[in-house]
Amino acid sequence: MLRRDLLLLSALGTRPLAVRAQLPEDPTGHAPQIEWVAGDLPPFAWRSTSGPRGYAHELVLLMAQQMGRSTQVSYFPWARAVRLTERSDQVGIFPLARTPDREKRFQWLVPLMTAHYVLVTPATGHPLSLSQLRTLRVGVLRGSPIVRNLRAEHFTTIVDGKDYKDLLRMLVGGNLDAIYAGAPMLDAAMSEYGYTQRQFTVQQSLGEAKLYMAASLGLAPEEAGLWQKAYRQLEENGSVERLRRRYFPDKR
Repeated sequence: MLRRDLLLLSALGTRPLAVRAQLPEDPTGHAPQIEWVAGDLPPFAWRSTSGPRGYAHELVLLMAQQMGRSTQVSYFPWARAVRLTERSDQVGIFPLARTPDREKRFQWLVPLMTAHYVLVTPATGHPLSLSQLRTLRVGVLRGSPIVRNLRAEHFTTIVDGKDYKDLLRMLVGGNLDAIYAGAPMLDAAMSEYGYTQRQFTVQQSLGEAKLYMAASLGLAPEEAGLWQKAYRQLEENGSVERLRRRYFPDKR
């Protein structure tokens, strides 16, 4: 399974990660460079009709430029992107929620935002209690650790979807009763995929997590440090704040 995924990653446009694993170490002693992957998770990263974009997507391009490099991002269903990162030595991913069960499975390079997780239903004339929500068919992004929050609250029917577009389609089509997701991602997905806020009701807020640019545990410390240094430089010159205001104008 891993070999198939790595070969697929190479075939879809990333520099040859699968081949690199078979090569001897760089004779110059330089650490292997990171390969970036992401899922369609607006507003952080997604493939829009005009091309890949998003706060984290553009931030990683700025960081590479600051380092004097060119880079690109390969997009996958989110669960596969997470699996590729965890099972490889030099893959970076965003936006990854930093949760206790993931703490020792990834390197945490750059903080992006704290996301609050919400339960959203089709628009209703009245709010639903947590006990009422527990009995509904609730959709969650495949591969997301926040499913544990629902299980801890004794939700009975949890359905996964490959991305937010898939989850919204199922919700509007009547195959789900609610979606549990990060508020900024779900809000942006509604706009990106042609829905309006008034079609939905936020019923409950249930937990939060900090989102990061993260990387494989095997990534060389020298390579990780270069990206972190580039981020600090972009913070200092105001580039991070300008980019953040473009995607999150209401955040101060």
